[in-house]
Amino acid sequence: MVDDNWSLDKSRIVYGVNKNDLHFLDITKEGDLCIRLQEHTITFREIVQRIKEMNGNESGYTSSFTLRVPQLITYQIKKLKAAFQRVISELGFEGKFIGIYPVKVNQRKDCVTAVIRSDSEYGLEAGTKAELLLIKNVIANEKHRLIVCNGAKDPEYLELIKECMDEGYNIAISIESVHESRLIIDRFNAEETNLVLRIKPYLNVEGHWSHSTGRDSKFGLSIHDLYDVVKLLKERGFAKSVQTILAHAGSQITKIESFEKFGRLLTKIYTELRNMGLSNLANIDFGGGLAIDYTSSHVSDYMYQYSHLLVSGVEEQLSRSNSQHPPPNIMIESGRGITALASMIIVEALEVRSIFPENRREYVSEDAEDFEKKTIERIESVSTLDEIKEIWNSYHEKYSGLNLNGMQYIMEQEMLTGTLEDVVRARLVELHLKSYDIEGLVRSFWHPEHIVIGNFSVFNSVADHVLVKQHFPVVPIRDLHIRPQTTVRLVDITCDSDGEITQFYRPNTDEVWFTRDNRLLTTPGGLMGDGIPVGELENVRGSCFVLALAGAYQDAIEMDHNLLGDLPDVELYLQEDGRWALSWVTGAESIEDLLRDVGYADINMDEDPYMSD
Repeated sequence: MVDDNWSLDKSRIVYGVNKNDLHFLDITKEGDLCIRLQEHTITFREIVQRIKEMNGNESGYTSSFTLRVPQLITYQIKKLKAAFQRVISELGFEGKFIGIYPVKVNQRKDCVTAVIRSDSEYGLEAGTKAELLLIKNVIANEKHRLIVCNGAKDPEYLELIKECMDEGYNIAISIESVHESRLIIDRFNAEETNLVLRIKPYLNVEGHWSHSTGRDSKFGLSIHDLYDVVKLLKERGFAKSVQTILAHAGSQITKIESFEKFGRLLTKIYTELRNMGLSNLANIDFGGGLAIDYTSSHVSDYMYQYSHLLVSGVEEQLSRSNSQHPPPNIMIESGRGITALASMIIVEALEVRSIFPENRREYVSEDAEDFEKKTIERIESVSTLDEIKEIWNSYHEKYSGLNLNGMQYIMEQEMLTGTLEDVVRARLVELHLKSYDIEGLVRSFWHPEHIVIGNFSVFNSVADHVLVKQHFPVVPIRDLHIRPQTTVRLVDITCDSDGEITQFYRPNTDEVWFTRDNRLLTTPGGLMGDGIPVGELENVRGSCFVLALAGAYQDAIEMDHNLLGDLPDVELYLQEDGRWALSWVTGAESIEDLLRDVGYADINMDEDPYMSD
């Protein structure tokens, strides 16, 4: 189908691809979603087909899988480092940038090793004994890398830290309470110990996890504890062991201006602690917080602006103290900003279900047919939003509630409702009425009327969508060159009503764009809405959707709801000769393994639990 009023660029805007943190996704002239890296292209249709040909008969094969692209981790690390180095050069700042990867964000081997391959100096952060043991083994031949040991510490954790130090690892130990400071002093030698004072960030920021800041934060030293710890360290000869102060502003900080204030605050504390006798204090660890652009609505140079705000905040505060102290090195523990791009969930659409009858059959009741005709005439004669709302609400108030009139009556009402929704949307578009911000509707006429059953589990693949309402971009892999026909809900195969992704960001455009059935695609100012646009509904079944930016935290917090475990893992990488290579890493987690995890060791079923083709 050709639409003279549609273009590939409009589709790129609708789906958010080819820009910001979806810069690696694009659309071919044939309308196929593709990955582009270093001017090389491969479509998702090719990827899906090749995996089926290579591994379709293997145990653990299923039609949906996780696609991992470790080279995107390298891209992000180089981009972050380059942004800070550019700002440091522009401002003439004398401190250094030190990158630290917090392995809690994604502990997978392909992820951690990608970080290590990307930069010979990049450090790692451990939050538990287990994570430290992981890091110890991964960098056994690169002991120069800095390891920041955060998290609550018991004697066993501290003993493992001491063993690592004795073996030559470069360890920095955070102090997060007065109790921890006493444990550390009793076990370590001051001359051989690198200490980090982790401080609660007394700062209000806007972000998805902003509750982790301020005095109520579960992390770090309260100010009164900080004074007590500094006093104890000085008394016991550990004052010169303190090299770093650390505070986390939170994760996914959406108000980027907060970082300038954050830079000033920690620099103020840095200078005050040096004045108190911590003369070897040389680093400020600003933790994470760098946001990922899940909606493709951020400014294009977001990472540079983040870097500039932090460094300029540090510089500003240093100038206020008359530059009595050397500029600190700036440590960044960005995790989400490093790994989110590197994983995507490829979901096969098993079937498409319709809320309303697809083919409006003739009414059995003459009353229903007459009511439809009169209501359509009323809708087509109105000229204001209030009139439409009154007609719409009165209809639903009349026919909503418990229906005891039997199946035929319900069938007629479903036919009528679906038809009237179509007429209302068409009239709204015809009149150019700003109905996307209408309030007080009994039932939305924008809500998708088609449900796509995807061969996946939201809880295992993108658990944050359920846990914290995190938005993930969803893009069909075909028919992207045409104006979308309609919008759909993508639901998983769990028996849980939360196993659904309907949310879709309507990007900002001056003129509102609509699907062919008059559903919203864009809104002035940008707005989150319901319904994933699809090009041709009849082509959805058997095709796939891509859930992008799933590389941060989702592997670490996955849930085996309904005993639906991990999808197969496929790795995609660009070879030196410029050709793409696909590697089947693991198949889907078997039913037998899943049952063993919940205590059933005597059930043998070496199959995956997902739907078969």
